[in-house]
Amino acid sequence: MARLDGADRQGVLKVMVKLVEELAAASNASGKDVKRENNQKKDEKYQLTSQYTNKQSVRLKPGQDNLFTTFNDLVVAGSLKRAFDLDLETTDGKIKFGSLKKPSEGANYGNVAEGVFAAALAARFSKGRYKMMTSADDVYTMIGKISPTSMPGRTSQKAVFQVEAPNFGTSLTDIITTTITLAKVNMDFLKNPSNKEALREYVNASLTYANRESVRDWVKTIYTNGRQDRVEIDADGVTNEKTSKIDVKVSITDDEGKMYRGVNINASVKTDDIKQFGQVGGNSFNAVSRFFTEAIGETMSGASGEFAQKKRVPTKLRTIYKAANTIINNNLNNPTTSESMAKKIGTGISKFATQDNAGVVDPESGDTVELINLSSGEATIYNFKNVAEKLSEYKLKSEYSFSGDFSLPTITIRESETNKIVIYLRSKAEYIKDKKTGVKKLYYRNLVEKGQFLTELISTTATENPVTSS
Repeated sequence: MARLDGADRQGVLKVMVKLVEELAAASNASGKDVKRENNQKKDEKYQLTSQYTNKQSVRLKPGQDNLFTTFNDLVVAGSLKRAFDLDLETTDGKIKFGSLKKPSEGANYGNVAEGVFAAALAARFSKGRYKMMTSADDVYTMIGKISPTSMPGRTSQKAVFQVEAPNFGTSLTDIITTTITLAKVNMDFLKNPSNKEALREYVNASLTYANRESVRDWVKTIYTNGRQDRVEIDADGVTNEKTSKIDVKVSITDDEGKMYRGVNINASVKTDDIKQFGQVGGNSFNAVSRFFTEAIGETMSGASGEFAQKKRVPTKLRTIYKAANTIINNNLNNPTTSESMAKKIGTGISKFATQDNAGVVDPESGDTVELINLSSGEATIYNFKNVAEKLSEYKLKSEYSFSGDFSLPTITIRESETNKIVIYLRSKAEYIKDKKTGVKKLYYRNLVEKGQFLTELISTTATENPVTSS
């Protein structure tokens, strides 16, 4: 159980609606108790007296709605300490807001951010053409147009909204159509006005991309060409999530129905600088072999016999990871193979991160796909296109270790001079619930996670692209 005062501002904002619902229910005679947690170190900071209860399931006294609003306002303002220190009255005594159990986050914020990103582009292509900068209010206006409908046979929902945009020197208007497809829980979070502040970080981050010159150039092109164009902004990370990394795609066609080539406003969207960018699930030899085939260009067939002899899964995984690390190290330490090994690692990074989409030009449409991370109000663009060549210019080294409750293996690849981490190749186990039986079982995954060196090597901020007037 996690306490509310263990979360940062964004973490609290993301669960604010759910929290207030729980508090309202706990104030109702026919509702449920609200959960809280005792923590000696944290509670000492509040200097609690005998007036405070240490019960971890309590019913609130009614009539505290204004206090809920005050808590929300303080969190929005960034005054977390004051917010957590507020007292709630229960039927057993007082409690601090900070001691409340933090509600679980139902929405997937990476998917929610795709919808925000699409709305920011819609704002740029419609209102942004005659404005110096597209604003957060413009984005929220687009989000307000979302009216989703259910999709037959699927749990996701689709929202389609269309706006007209003026052109220079003609009465003809361009047609901007935005389609957003999300799971219902994510769509509900996106369109709920109460989540405005929780979305702001992603809104501001998306704006740094929407306001960059490369986007504005396309807006200017269709604004000044004297004809009617159609812009399709499609945010659908649900339908093709297993076959494509393209989460948000922009297509532009002219008045004769011909598609513009070279539209470079297509994104694979990530949030909060998540380290993981690739995985292969499973603990069979075939699964782990596939993982290392992509990661380092090695099938690990030489380790198949020893892998099969081991009885326990962690031991099997340690065997093959250790063998893979030996191959990596032997090649990196050999002057004749070190460069080619670094290129193999770079190629693996590109494959896992992009599925051969991001940073690559589609030969048919000419479109370029970018991997974009939205975090802390900024958009960072990751370019994996030449990562193999870039890595081959550095001296790398590899190390093997194992840790955790299951003693699972990790290969850490570093840049030798700075000792900064390029990537982790690691095994992870977690209990998941079987959808048919409801029984929890152990599931293994093989992960690729980026380190600081790789981040610095491939990233640029959207604001590095200068913004000029339209």
